Amino acid sequence: MEVMHIVSHRRSIRRFKSTPIPREDIEKMVQAAALAPSGGNVQPWHFLAITNQKKRDEMVSLIHNRGLAVLRPIHGENTPRFILPSLVFSTAPLVFAVLYTPFPLDKDPGFLAFQKNHTENKQQKLKVEKEKKSNMDSYGGFVNIQSVAAAIENLLLRACDLGYGSCWLRIPYYAKDDLEEFLQVSSPWELLALVPVGIPDQNPSPPPRKHIEEVLTYLE
Repeated sequence: MEVMHIVSHRRSIRRFKSTPIPREDIEKMVQAAALAPSGGNVQPWHFLAITNQKKRDEMVSLIHNRGLAVLRPIHGENTPRFILPSLVFSTAPLVFAVLYTPFPLDKDPGFLAFQKNHTENKQQKLKVEKEKKSNMDSYGGFVNIQSVAAAIENLLLRACDLGYGSCWLRIPYYAKDDLEEFLQVSSPWELLALVPVGIPDQNPSPPPRKHIEEVLTYLE
């Protein structure tokens, strides 16, 4: 397929047929993901390919139960409606758990000196906000999250190219620690996203998109 054809025809699929995905295709998707650009060529990604139905069902239960415990005091009887979007991987024969590591800025003496100076200047200017965290403290995370996001997009497009549907799911904040423990994710790795993949069992219409004038500004 041509690139723009894949880009324009990719959809977020939330219902899948149970047909298993061959390992050959799984590896093709991850190979495409691994070709993404990354800050400093650190390649801060790792993909857990979950094909075991029992593990998938346990993840569904984990998210559901933790969601009920955390959200029911807030949403009451409507709580299941707020949990459901995180469970669309339940019918997928393959779920990628996408991991990332923070960018190793602690090994860059130049950045550390800049960060120290930046923080001190900010504290002088914002004495009333001494507890406010400097944006620079999170810079390393931004670099690697951008990198892994590029890898996920490559994976989604390759899945479409192979005839599969997929959906990029953020990790529900209330179940992140539980999921990391269940999947045996240990520091410095963190769980960033879930990506279910399978033969689509739905054909959704394309969602509305902003016009080019709304997302493009020329500085001439």
